[in-house]
Amino acid sequence: MNLKIPIGEKKLLITAVALCAALLVLLVCVFRKTIKHTVMIFENYVTENKEAFLQKVHSICGSLGIKGDWLMAVMAMESRLNHRAVNPTGGATGLIQFMPKTANALGTTCDALCAMTNVQQLDYVYKYLNTYKGKMNCFTDVYLAVFYPAAMGKAESYIIAAPGSKVAQQNAIFQDATGAITVGSFKNYITKWVAQKGYTLA
Repeated sequence: MNLKIPIGEKKLLITAVALCAALLVLLVCVFRKTIKHTVMIFENYVTENKEAFLQKVHSICGSLGIKGDWLMAVMAMESRLNHRAVNPTGGATGLIQFMPKTANALGTTCDALCAMTNVQQLDYVYKYLNTYKGKMNCFTDVYLAVFYPAAMGKAESYIIAAPGSKVAQQNAIFQDATGAITVGSFKNYITKWVAQKGYTLA
């Protein structure tokens, strides 16, 4: 049975199909643009593979249950988001300044990390932080997971490093008036640093 559609109705049908196709294309473009331009703090520090890097940060932070801005701020403070950054004193390397022993525990080396792209190195950032999944409830927690995990969840009076200790001397920016580093003095410094850059973290 051949169904004949009047020419007028056929034209209307073709027009409707074309409009639907055009709308679909428009929606896809808008969706891609939204994903592509997801804004994160300190993203201006990313100089290589920017779109892929930011999307991966968003993805791994979703898996970790933390905000992407928290991790971006930690990486900005630790390495200025330079995945090849190396501390000449202790050999700490990369986005979150992996120590040699930490790199080895993750199944890699500082040299290997330094040779990776910034996107590839994020796999090891995730692997490291995944150990503390469920314990990172704020920006300070995420940074403590990198700097001094034993202090995570502790009161602000908790002493990370005593006055005159090697850790306190090497990290003088975090000291309080007594020369000690406490959770509170650490939190105050990192919060102020982010604010000085023009950002606020919830």
